[in-house]
Amino acid sequence: MLKSKKLFIIAGEQSGDTHAANFIKELSGFYDIKSYGTGGARLRSLGQEQYYDINDLSVIGFDGVIKKLPFFFKVRDVLLEKIKEIKPDAVVLVDYPGFNLRFAEKLEKSGIPVIYLIAPQVWAWNYKRVKVIKRCVDLLLCILPFEEDIFRKEGINAHFIGNPVVDHLKYSYESREKFFRAAGLDPDKKTIGILPGSRRREVETLLPLMLTAADSLKDKYQFIVSKAESVSEELLAGVLRKRDYKIATLTADIMKHTDLVWVCSGTASLETAVSGTPMVILYKVGRFTAFLGRMLIKTKFIGLPNLIAGRAIVPEAVQDDATPGKIIDYTEKIFSSYAKVKADVENVGLLFSGLNPSRRGAEIAAEFLAGKE
Repeated sequence: MLKSKKLFIIAGEQSGDTHAANFIKELSGFYDIKSYGTGGARLRSLGQEQYYDINDLSVIGFDGVIKKLPFFFKVRDVLLEKIKEIKPDAVVLVDYPGFNLRFAEKLEKSGIPVIYLIAPQVWAWNYKRVKVIKRCVDLLLCILPFEEDIFRKEGINAHFIGNPVVDHLKYSYESREKFFRAAGLDPDKKTIGILPGSRRREVETLLPLMLTAADSLKDKYQFIVSKAESVSEELLAGVLRKRDYKIATLTADIMKHTDLVWVCSGTASLETAVSGTPMVILYKVGRFTAFLGRMLIKTKFIGLPNLIAGRAIVPEAVQDDATPGKIIDYTEKIFSSYAKVKADVENVGLLFSGLNPSRRGAEIAAEFLAGKE
């Protein structure tokens, strides 16, 4: 019979609910888990006793944070009281650093072990947060390979477990030939995948630039546009304006089986690297947001493949560089040295190969919890 463990889990976003649920499923192979805290449908389906739903906790932008501050103070106080009542074996904080790091500080003198799943990105901005992590977090689980070294140098018990993108990458077609046949593409023509993002703003900002570049290159290459599930048919049709490019919801297959991808910066760029496909990374926001970003973010690169490699292995078309002309130039440069770029991208992908982050995280957490018995 498995030993019982009470875990208090704080997930404040949809992604956190997913990551936490996957983690708890794996940890349930080591312990009989009873969980409490905040989360969404996935954690609830595993029997979590929830005091707040992720929909209550979601917030967008600085204005949203300020407006909801009184509510968040109430949430903090309620959760701290529940922890006193329940006396969990550990508190698991999942991403959501704006709330969770402050919450960790409140737990500092409680004697309750704190596990942090998905390390805050201190390397991008506000590095001084490492002081809070060192003081208040007992086990830190990282999803980017260079993070472990950063935190360990600060004396933090950090472990790289792999990245959740691996869990989400499900290819519907095992081969390029089958995918091309299903998508109605010419197998003898170089193919570029267009991935404008999953948010309305991203699609409205980036897709017109991508399509203008594609219009100039369509005699040389063929294109297929990825439609994220969260993007409406109406939005996509409005931007396409009757252009006859192929469209598919098979985003992972587009990443895997095309020769090159034009991709919105973010998780999708890492998924593309794990799929082994060269890419041009695009990023464009409003001028005020860009100004704040330059003030706060300290990284040389914006694309995860470049950050992980520590150098520019793929081009980034950012802000004023995000133009059809630059997209075309970068595309031709990649094809002129295709083997090298592909090898560099594949090397980044290999860092995540064979790693199941939820299982690895659970193994490390189980060993940690056993040491606290």
